[in-house]
Amino acid sequence: MPTPALSGSSTASFRALGTSALPPLARLWALMLVERGALRRMAFYQTFQALSFVPLTAGLGWLVDSVLTNEALAPEVQGLWLLGYFLANLLWWPVHAAFTVEAFRHQQVAIRATVARMRRLVVDQLQRLSIHFFATRGAGALSNQVTVDLARIEAFLVNVSSTCLPSVVIAVGTFAYLLVLNWKLALLTLVLVPLQFLTIKRTAGRLQRLNKRVQSSSEGFSARIVEFIGGMRLTKSMGNEELVAERMSAHIEAMRTASLDAVVGMRWVQMFLQFTQQIMPTIVWCVGGMLYLRGLVTMGELVVFTGLLGFVSTGFHGIFGAWDAWLQARPGLDALLEIVDSDELEDFLHPRRAVRLRGGIELRDVHFAYPTAETPVLRGLTVAVRPGERVGLVGETGAGKSTFLDLVVAFYVPGTGELRWDGHTLDELGRMQLRRQTAIMGQDAFLWNTSIRENIRYGRPAASDAEVEDAARQAQAHDFIVQLEQGYDTECGERGARLSGGQRQRIALSRVFLRDPALVILDEPTSALDLETEAKLQEDLDRLCEGRTTFIVAHRLSTLRAVDRILVFHQGQIVEDGTPEQLKAISGGHFARLWALQFPQA
Repeated sequence: MPTPALSGSSTASFRALGTSALPPLARLWALMLVERGALRRMAFYQTFQALSFVPLTAGLGWLVDSVLTNEALAPEVQGLWLLGYFLANLLWWPVHAAFTVEAFRHQQVAIRATVARMRRLVVDQLQRLSIHFFATRGAGALSNQVTVDLARIEAFLVNVSSTCLPSVVIAVGTFAYLLVLNWKLALLTLVLVPLQFLTIKRTAGRLQRLNKRVQSSSEGFSARIVEFIGGMRLTKSMGNEELVAERMSAHIEAMRTASLDAVVGMRWVQMFLQFTQQIMPTIVWCVGGMLYLRGLVTMGELVVFTGLLGFVSTGFHGIFGAWDAWLQARPGLDALLEIVDSDELEDFLHPRRAVRLRGGIELRDVHFAYPTAETPVLRGLTVAVRPGERVGLVGETGAGKSTFLDLVVAFYVPGTGELRWDGHTLDELGRMQLRRQTAIMGQDAFLWNTSIRENIRYGRPAASDAEVEDAARQAQAHDFIVQLEQGYDTECGERGARLSGGQRQRIALSRVFLRDPALVILDEPTSALDLETEAKLQEDLDRLCEGRTTFIVAHRLSTLRAVDRILVFHQGQIVEDGTPEQLKAISGGHFARLWALQFPQA
C-alpha cells in the first residue's frame, strides 16, 4: 500500500526517525538532531558551565601550598589571601550561573521540541492507521503509550542532557587537569572502571526484561481502567463492585510486583557501582598519602586531587543514571516505534479528480476477509444501488451487514472483486473525498467533550453559527438546546454524558444535516430510544434521507417502513433483494420469517 500523504513537519519527522533497521536509541537521537542548533548552543554553554567548576577548586591547592603552609607570610597577609579567595568565589558564581541557565534553556528547547515532535508524529500516524489496527488494540494501551511512555522518554532525554552530559564534560575536563597534576594518581582512578562496565553489561539484559514487564503491566492496567470507568453504570446496576474490585486488584498487584522487581534489581546494581565509586577516594587517599610521606606530592596537590576526584565520580554517576533512565524508557520507545513503523495504513492519496457524488454504489463479485481471519466474511457480493435509493440491510448478527458498510465507506478494501462509487474507483475518488461526502449515524452517538455548538459544527468545521442553528432546527434540536442554561455553549461532557440519549441523537442528527452528505449510513440509530422518541426521530431521519443514497441497518423492521429496497444478508451473502412487499410475499423467505416473528398479528 502506498504511503499516505504527510504534512511537511510529519514528513521531516519520519525522515529524522530513519529506518526501522536502526537501533531505537539511534532513531531517537536522529529525531533530536532536528534541533541541532539548540543542541550546539546547549553544548557550548554546558562546556563552560562544567569547566567553570575547575579553576576555583584548582586554586585551592595553591592556597594550601603557597599561603596556608607558608610560614614566611604574616597571619594578616594569609587572612587577606583567604578573603580574596572568598571574594573570587562570589564574583565567579554569577558567571557559572549564567552558563548554567543558558545551557538549561537550550536543553529544554531541544527536549521539548523533540518530545512534541514525537507526540505529533505518533498522533498523526494513529490517524493514518486503518480501522483494523484500532480493532485489534485497546484504547487504554494506546493512550498509555502516548502519555506514560512518552513521559519516560522525556525523562530519559532530560537526564542525558541536564545530568549525564554536563557530568561527563566536567569529568573529562577534570580528569585532563588531574593528568597534568599527577598522572599516576589520575590513572589510579580508572582502575575499577572496567569492572563497573562489566557489571552493566552482565545485568543489562535482565533489567531490560524487568522494565519491559513494567511497561506491559502498565499498558494492561490502562486498558482495564478504561473499561472500569466505562462500565461503572453496569457494575453498580448489577451490584458487582466486589467482583470488579477483585479483578482490578489483580492488575494492580501485577503492576506492583513488576515495578518492585525492577527497582530492587536496579538498586542492587546501583549499590555495587556506588561501592566502587566510594572506595575509590579511599584508595586515592591511601596511595596519595604514601606519596606525600615520600615527598612526591605536596599537601595542596593532594587536597586538590581528592577534591576534584568528586567531579570525576559525578561523571560516572551521570552515565549510570542515564543508563537507568534508558532501561525504563526503552520498552516505551519500542512500543511507540511499533506504531510509527506499522504498515496497517490507509491510503490518503489525493483524488485524481474532484467529484460531487450522487450516491451510486456498485459491487461486482466482491469477496472479503479480515486481515487476521482466514474465513471470508463476504462472499461473491454483486449488487448495484441507484443514487438517492433508500436501502435497508437485514440479517442475523455476523451475517456481513456492518462489513458491507465498512467497504462502502472504504474502511476496508475488497480482497477480490470491484467496488465503484458513481462509476469511480477508490484510487480515482480517494478516501478523504469519499468520506467528506458521507455521514454515519449509529445507536451510540459519539459527542466530544466540548460545547453543543462545536459538536454540531464538527459535521462541517467551516460552518457559521447561523448554519449550525439551522441544522439543529432541521433535526428539531433547537428548542431543547436553547432551554439549557448555556444554550449552544453547554458542555456535553465526556461522550455526551451530560445529555439524555434522545438529546445526544438529535445533536448527532444536527451534525449530519449540517454535513449535507450524498451518502448516509444509519446503523440502528433509534434502537436505544423509547417508542415515542423513536417515532419523532424517525420523521427527521426520513426528511434527512430524501434525495440521498441511504443505507439503514435495522433489527427492528418497523424502522424500514419507508425504504425503497431491502438487502437480506445470510452467511456473507445477499440472499434476498427487493421491496419490503416483495420480500414479505416470499413463502419461507428470510425476511418473511423475520417479519412474522416481529409482527405475528400480520
